[in-house]
Amino acid sequence: MSKPRFVAASAARVLPLFGGDIRITMPADGPGAGFSAFEDVRQPGDGPPWHVHNGEDEMFRVVSGRFRMKCGEQEFEAGPGDCAVLPRGVPHSFVNIGDTAGTMFCVVQPGGFERFFLEIADADLRIPEDMGRILEIAARYRLELLGPNPFSGR
Repeated sequence: MSKPRFVAASAARVLPLFGGDIRITMPADGPGAGFSAFEDVRQPGDGPPWHVHNGEDEMFRVVSGRFRMKCGEQEFEAGPGDCAVLPRGVPHSFVNIGDTAGTMFCVVQPGGFERFFLEIADADLRIPEDMGRILEIAARYRLELLGPNPFSGR
């Protein structure tokens, strides 16, 4: 990063995706930029499919709610203030196990993965109807969708 950056909360782009809301709070400067950040808001029982990032590491901090997480063979529960690092190349997923919406703040390194979310949202793609196109886009971002969420089965 060569210069300070500021992104006002009002400039964050909110993308309704895969049953949750992704709020892009700090997009990367360009391909391979140092990091990017977003919030992932999930309703009770919701979480992403079992997947693996082959190009970036993720760090999650639970802002609100309770989540059950699985990374490789490890499973753990996380609540407000808890952090988890999910290394590239290790399959992972999570689900909101609370009774209300839960929010996690995510930092992705190197940056740029938010472009996957933007492409999916801009094309208005949905699971399962558009899975073929979603898999094509995911492959460009070195993301593999391995199956349903291990906790919810979705």
